[in-house]
Amino acid sequence: MIYDLIRYQFDDKTSLKRENVLLVSLGCSWGKCAFCDYQDDKSSSVLACDAVNKKVLAQVRGKEIGCTCLDVTCSASYTELPFSTMNYIRNTCVEKGIKTVILEGHYIYRDCNPFYVDFFESRGIDVLFRCGVETFDENIREKILNKGLPNVTPQQIAEHYQWINLMFGMEGQTFSQLKADLEIGSKFFKRINLSIYTTVPGGPARDEAAIKDFYSSELYKELLANPNIDIFDEWDEENTHNVGHDK
Repeated sequence: MIYDLIRYQFDDKTSLKRENVLLVSLGCSWGKCAFCDYQDDKSSSVLACDAVNKKVLAQVRGKEIGCTCLDVTCSASYTELPFSTMNYIRNTCVEKGIKTVILEGHYIYRDCNPFYVDFFESRGIDVLFRCGVETFDENIREKILNKGLPNVTPQQIAEHYQWINLMFGMEGQTFSQLKADLEIGSKFFKRINLSIYTTVPGGPARDEAAIKDFYSSELYKELLANPNIDIFDEWDEENTHNVGHDK
């Protein structure tokens, strides 16, 4: 089913000003991540996906608001958007003066990346690829989160992706593990999205105490000052860390 979600946001709070769109996919082929609560935001109908996605992309303003970056996410990977939607994305970029598009997806689709580079660069648009890693602690990543990256090293991911997602705040995670993740991420990748974990049915519990400690830590202050790290938290009361599907 297609969910009622916030699908467009203009993010001018971070160092990389960008417009974010949350589109509808044909479905996530992996579909096993224990932390994901919106993978059912999908349709088997290309027409249904496109109907929603065209309306979302129509909200992109680009050069009208001095923004040249479009961040595209969906309930799956960029490869699982209808190709007609991908055409709409490219056409929107051309029309609105978007110079960089960010595509997010699973590592299993890494070999598809060159095709998307060619597809967008043919219209003068650069592509950055973001991979959901969540943590470099393989025990947590594979045995708890079911991420589907067994024995994959940071170096291997960095061969195909310039940007990663990390996650913190579930039971079992520690500050030392978070620091290690951030150190590895900063070494191999240009930019990091750090998501504060939100409890989902059947998934690990959110560790409120650890999250509270994080927000009061010197580490948090350091991350806020780092232009290459963005923090997102769907449950923060003040909505300081804005999240697109928070509704």
